[in-house]
Amino acid sequence: MGPLNQLGPNRTMQHRHRLVVVFAALALTRAASAQCGYQNTSPQCFSFAPPATEVGNLGEDLHLRSERLKITGDLRVRTRVAHAPATAPYATGDQITHRARVNMDYQLNENANAFVQFNSSETWAGGDGYSDAQPGETYNGIGQAYLLTRDVFGAGETMRVGRSTFTLASGLIYGSCDFLQYPAAGTGLWLSRAWGENALELFTFDNDGTQTAQATGARFYGGTGRIDLHNQFVRALEPYVMIGTDEGNVDNDDEWYGVTAGGSIGKSGEGAAFLNWSAEAAQREMGATDRSNNAYRVVLSKDFRSLTRNVLESLSLTYTDADGAMHVNPADFNTAGLLHRFGGAWRSDLTTYQAGISLQPVEALDLELTYVNFDANGDHNNEVDLMAGTKLRNGVHGWVGYGRDEEDREVFYAQLTMFF
Repeated sequence: MGPLNQLGPNRTMQHRHRLVVVFAALALTRAASAQCGYQNTSPQCFSFAPPATEVGNLGEDLHLRSERLKITGDLRVRTRVAHAPATAPYATGDQITHRARVNMDYQLNENANAFVQFNSSETWAGGDGYSDAQPGETYNGIGQAYLLTRDVFGAGETMRVGRSTFTLASGLIYGSCDFLQYPAAGTGLWLSRAWGENALELFTFDNDGTQTAQATGARFYGGTGRIDLHNQFVRALEPYVMIGTDEGNVDNDDEWYGVTAGGSIGKSGEGAAFLNWSAEAAQREMGATDRSNNAYRVVLSKDFRSLTRNVLESLSLTYTDADGAMHVNPADFNTAGLLHRFGGAWRSDLTTYQAGISLQPVEALDLELTYVNFDANGDHNNEVDLMAGTKLRNGVHGWVGYGRDEEDREVFYAQLTMFF
């Protein structure tokens, strides 16, 4: 018998029925493309769906969108099936979850906006718990609520006050992980100012926005910046600092210091870079134990779309290393394998070597294959992940993902997402 069949005959038939339905839906592809992984200079947490900002306005006849009030949202249904032999502990079981979010963005004038996000999330009955999707739990509440002002004090500043998403160190330390049912949102103040391509942001927030056990209510302050170097090899430096205030619901006086950089090397036809790179390094000073943790990540990637007529999109190599926990409330799903066995890349004493290939064999289908080698404080393992994504219709995206390691742990995901 295969590993998934070992769950028992009744549950196996349920799994097969679900998989048949999922694959039947994904077979209804159209000539449009979607990406399996989305990132920019500060990659966001993997979520099996494109960011809503990339979907755009789906039609001019959507009467809910206006100059004064824009109403958008997304709704997803996801299934997870996981198995592991008795000799290889893992978060096994299966579940079906759904999440609906409605965003209301009210523009008071050209200098002021108010944004409110409603979140309704549920784990279907009979499923097993995983991450923040637990059996019997239904969440209906406000995910974000903040005011956004621009130049109201005449200094060219931008200010955000309230409950809002926030990302630090590409989500490896803190971030809003869209994989979750109710992603993290801190309650606080963010004040920023840009000078051309250079920028500075100061912040203070409470880590209590997720309504989950990980949201401790600790208070932090700090700053992030961007220094444009006007150089192809090193385009910019993005330093940051975050310090616990020892206030809030939970005392935390840890300090984080880090920097992110990126650039490209050489040219390779039609002005494309021969090689792209990004790197980040961080240090955490823990006040309670007087210990320091350090962490690093380096990514090298090569774009092959112009050379292969978009069939081979890119090849990438990633190295991560951390000698202890760096995270507060991270957005790091799939930064260290789809099995998510060790959490994210910076959550523990963990080193990873990753190789990835992105393909578009036909116009409507994107594939990503990733190999991950782990060294978890002497515990060595290897994992292979395969993901596929497609735009089924305008605003409707389908995704499947499968991961397996050398000890026969395996996980399967299928997700259908609609943006409206």
